[in-house]
Amino acid sequence: MLVSTRIIILLSVLCINTAAAAAYLNYVFDDSRAKRKRTISWDLTEPPVPISKEVALLRKDVLIRRGEFGRLEGSRELEVQLECCELNLTFNQALSIRKQLLIKKASKNNWKLKDKDSLEGVMNSFQNDKKSLIDIAVELDLPPVSIIRAILARRVLDRHPEYQRSNRERLTKSIISETDPYNVHQFLSKWELSELQIAKKHDIIGFPINSTSPYDWEEELYNFLEEHNINYIKEDGLKALGAKCTPDCLLLDDVYINGRNVRWIECKSYYASGLRDNWWFTKKLLKQARKYQQEFDGTGAIIMKSGFSERL
Repeated sequence: MLVSTRIIILLSVLCINTAAAAAYLNYVFDDSRAKRKRTISWDLTEPPVPISKEVALLRKDVLIRRGEFGRLEGSRELEVQLECCELNLTFNQALSIRKQLLIKKASKNNWKLKDKDSLEGVMNSFQNDKKSLIDIAVELDLPPVSIIRAILARRVLDRHPEYQRSNRERLTKSIISETDPYNVHQFLSKWELSELQIAKKHDIIGFPINSTSPYDWEEELYNFLEEHNINYIKEDGLKALGAKCTPDCLLLDDVYINGRNVRWIECKSYYASGLRDNWWFTKKLLKQARKYQQEFDGTGAIIMKSGFSERL
């Protein structure tokens, strides 16, 4: 099973909401069933990744290029794969590290689309000079779809100042996703539409493609628990019970994983990087874990599909 490959056990450091945890159990076990003690041994097939490998990959200067926010293909894909082989990292780990770096870079440079004068220059280059979105992306070092989204947002505002912000955002989103042909042709010329379509093919940050991978990973966990006859509540069930925060599953039995009592489990389909450049991403993960600890009064486990850094 995939679920047994890589696991981080996070120790509980905050034990506050004992009553809340008891309430969930009382609701579910209303037929007076006793919790069963279950012991599971999950061996790590691969050890945590030494931070030196991540640093070495970063210093190779192959993960990111100025203005490049799309998938790695052709020679670029091969270039990164070769470096991964040399450092004994998986390609998926490199892709995850790269995506986190790209998200951070896009966030850092986004002011160029917020500043009024800067945006006016971008709009002039695109509308009047017919400069391609890909070229503008290289110039600004921003995702091309984020650029045209900012341009469209201004156009929608100019044409419909009476709209509430949420409605303007919804209209802009429909144009980018091309769900309403009428709106597309109202706001984009034929050449601009072509530019939008090209931009979407070269942008995984400004226009992320929905993936079933996280859900498939969760199903692997649920199948594992059911095969071992362990009682649990899924995230949707927790929401129905009024939980303030919801891990992928709350374990109802008294479960011990590698000798540690585990109350909840969260699945992540990416790699947990230890790089300082990506630490903001990992901090979000740890913050999420602390919320679960408070809500359910217990130690939890986070399962990383693509592994994790030794720094964690």
